[in-house]
Amino acid sequence: MKLKELKLWLNKLSDEELEKELLYNSMDYGISGTVSEINKSDDNLYYVGDEPVLLHTKDELKQRGYSDNQISDLDVEIPKGCYYIELSNEYSILERFMD
Repeated sequence: MKLKELKLWLNKLSDEELEKELLYNSMDYGISGTVSEINKSDDNLYYVGDEPVLLHTKDELKQRGYSDNQISDLDVEIPKGCYYIELSNEYSILERFMD
């Protein structure tokens, strides 16, 4: 969904509807909750297999010892300038207690 489409949809809601919490539901991970903030990426963000899941900028990856070639082989998870919502890591915290 593009932000423009979201804005059009939101503009159709009543003031009463706009007062409701915005929730997320991740069927893949079996978690849901409230959206606490929407972020905008100032840089391309990459995932390199960290647990818990963390996203890194190119500069952060260079500080961790990654070369430009290694970074160029990674997928950009969130491109620079895009808006995104982070789901909490409550699921991974609970999972650790259950093991």
